[in-house]
Formats: sequence, structure tokens, C-alpha cells
Amino acid sequence: MQINRENLDKLLSLNDRQLKMMITKIAAQGGIDPAQFNIDANNIQSIRRVLGSATDEDISRIAEQYENGTLGKKR
Repeated sequence: MQINRENLDKLLSLNDRQLKMMITKIAAQGGIDPAQFNIDANNIQSIRRVLGSATDEDISRIAEQYENGTLGKKR
């Protein structure tokens, strides 16, 4: 999945269950162990708020890290 504003908006249009599944899938593809995620109904709204407030610069930085496979890796 390409990370950009358009795709982020599509993610945010999903219902809570779908959004949780997509976040888990994207994280796994980006090298993050899904077992590390404890996403539940109580924090999905927080995730929506953060994603919804991401700037274009934030999105670019995240996309670069995702493409480089460094999202889940400690430095």
C-alpha cells in the first residue's frame, strides 16, 4: 500500500473493525510484529484522531520509513 493523503483518507473512512484489520495488515507488511499491537475499540478513536491530524510532512516521513522497512525496528 502506498502511504499518501488519499489512501489515509480512505483508511479513515473505514469502520472501526475494518480500520483495525488494515492497520494490523499494514504494520505486518512494514515489518512490525502485529502481536505488539493491542488495538481495541477503546483506542481506535485515538488512532483516527492522530491519523486525521497528520500533516503532509508526517505522511511523507512515515511513507519513507515504511518503504525502508524501518517502522518497527529499533535504532
